[in-house]
Amino acid sequence: MSDEAKRGIVFRDPVHQLIHIDDDDDFLCELIDSRPMQRLRRVRQLGVSWLTYHGAEHSRFSHSMGVFHVASRILNTLHHRYQNSEEIQKLIEDNHRAVLAAALLHDIGHAPFSHAMERLFSANADHEKRTMLLIQDESLGIPQILEKVGVQAEDVISILEKLHKYRFLCDIVSSQLDADRMDYLLRDSLFTGVEYGHYDLEWVSSHLCLGKRPHNEEAETEIKNTNLRLCLDEKRGLFAAEQLIIGRYHMSMQVYFHAATRMWEALLLCLLRRAAELSRDDNLALPGVTLLPGTPPALLEFLQKEGGIDNSLFLRLDDGVISSAMENWRDSSDDFVAEVSSAFLERRKRIGPDKKKLFKLYDLSGKDLLSLGKLLGILEKETEKFPAYKWELDDIKKWPLYKDFLSNIKKAGTVENVSDASSIFLSDGDLSSDAQPAELSSFIFQSMGDNPLDVTRLFVHYTLVEEIDSLMDEFKLS
Repeated sequence: MSDEAKRGIVFRDPVHQLIHIDDDDDFLCELIDSRPMQRLRRVRQLGVSWLTYHGAEHSRFSHSMGVFHVASRILNTLHHRYQNSEEIQKLIEDNHRAVLAAALLHDIGHAPFSHAMERLFSANADHEKRTMLLIQDESLGIPQILEKVGVQAEDVISILEKLHKYRFLCDIVSSQLDADRMDYLLRDSLFTGVEYGHYDLEWVSSHLCLGKRPHNEEAETEIKNTNLRLCLDEKRGLFAAEQLIIGRYHMSMQVYFHAATRMWEALLLCLLRRAAELSRDDNLALPGVTLLPGTPPALLEFLQKEGGIDNSLFLRLDDGVISSAMENWRDSSDDFVAEVSSAFLERRKRIGPDKKKLFKLYDLSGKDLLSLGKLLGILEKETEKFPAYKWELDDIKKWPLYKDFLSNIKKAGTVENVSDASSIFLSDGDLSSDAQPAELSSFIFQSMGDNPLDVTRLFVHYTLVEEIDSLMDEFKLS
C-alpha cells in the first residue's frame, strides 16, 4: 500500500475535532471494539450530574477516546523535542503503544454512575483495581490484542499503577499534568455548559518536556533516564498550568461537588444501600414478594455481594441497567425503595401534598470537628434509630486541589521516598537538569498545595429530620 493510501482511522470528536489512529497502531481499534471499552458508552462520565446540568450526558467512552488523543499528542511533542536524543527517541518508540493502550483503557473499571458508586461498597472504592483485573482477563481478549504488537498486559498495568521503570511514561497517563485531566476539564466544561474548565490545551501540550526528578539522591542505576519526569517548559508553561489548576478548582466547586448533584448522589446511594439490605432478605425469593421486583440477576448479585462480583457480571452493569431496575422498583412493597426510585427517575426533590424535601441538606462545612464527631458517632452506633440507608455524609475534606511536592515528602517521610510524587514540574528541557515543583515559582500553586477543600454535607431522609434537628441543637451545629 502506498503512503498516500495509508490514512488510518479518523474519529470526529466534539472537543478535539479529529482523533487519528495510524495504520501501524490499528490494534487500538481492536481495543476500542472490545467489550470493556464498548460498555463505557453506557456509563456517563459525570455520574448523576445530568440531573443538575442537562447537557452532561457524555460517556466514559468519549472521555477515554479524548485521553488517548491527548496522550498521543504528548508523545509526539516529546518525540519532536528530543529528536537529537537517540535514547529518548528509542524509549518513546519502544513504549508508545503501551502508553496509548493505558490511556485508552484507564477507565474501563468504572462502575455505573462513575465515581458516585465508589462510595457505595468498599469493593468498588477503587475503580483502578477493577481496571487492572479487566486488562489481565484473557477471556475478554485484551492481553491477546496487546501481544500482537509486542505489548504485555503487565506493561500497561505498570504505567497505570505508576510502577513503570520510566516514570515519565506514567506521568503522561496518571499525574497532575496528565492526558486524563487535560481531556476531562475541557469535555466536562463543554457538556455542562460551565465555561470555567477551559484552558489552553494547545499551549500546554506543545510545551511539555522532561526533567530530572528533584532531590534525586538515590544511587545511579544501570538503567538511564529512570528518574525523568514529565514537565512544562519553565519559561513558557507556568501560566498555562495556573490556568489549568484554577479551572479544576472552579469545575470542582461548580460541577463535581455541586450541592444539588451531591444530593442526587446521596439519594442514589441510599436507595442502593437499602436495596442491598433487601437483596439479602431470606424472603426475597418467596412467591408474591415484591421487595425488589424485576431486578436483573447481575445487579442482584452485585447488591448481595456488595460489589464483589467477577468480571463477566461486572460488565453487565451500566447506568441503563440500574435505571431500568429503578423503573421496576417503583412497584416495590418496600415504601422507601418505591418512593426514592420514583423520585430519582422523575427528578422530584419534594414529595407529598405538603411538598416536603425528600432529603434535607445540612451544611457542616467548617463546623467544630469534636461536635461533628459526636453526631456521626450517634448516627453510626444507633443504627435502628438512624438506618444507614436514610442518611449520607458527603465529606470531601481529603480532596486536595493540588498535591504539592513538600506535602508528598512529608507523607513519604524522607526526600528519597518521593519517587511517586505527582507535583506539576517545571524544567528547561535539558535532560541533565533538575525539575522544579511549580509551587516554587507560583503563589497560586503555593496556595492550593496541601490545602484541601473544606466541604462537609449531611443528607438526611425526611423521616429523620426531627431527630437530626434535635442533635444539631444539642451539639451546637445548627
